[in-house]
Amino acid sequence: MNSKFVKKVLILVSSLMAQTVLSNIAHSADLSGLKPGAVDRVDTNTTDGRYALPPSKVNIEPCQRKALLLHPGTVEKQQILHRHGAFLAQYAIQAHDGSEWVVLCDLADGNVIREQKLVDDAL
Repeated sequence: MNSKFVKKVLILVSSLMAQTVLSNIAHSADLSGLKPGAVDRVDTNTTDGRYALPPSKVNIEPCQRKALLLHPGTVEKQQILHRHGAFLAQYAIQAHDGSEWVVLCDLADGNVIREQKLVDDAL
């Protein structure tokens, strides 16, 4: 092997190892300032143990409830869309009467914006 190549690989590996060590030291220093019980679990962002959704997505469940109140059935598909700076939830619902609906809901306020019945192609 080329000795220049080996030197470059060794320099790269030692650089990565140094970054890892420094990162671990900095991380442990950041955690040392926490009080015991300040954060209940790693997957929560509140001190009472509940996960708080970002403000743009707090209305996901109310939107789904409103969509199912309009068209009782089963949610076949749920998509979160980001359009023109707003977050929207789109639900594809298979209603109990056999019809299929697409419901669009604004996640900022939890209101249904649009609903559309899907038409069968077979006649």
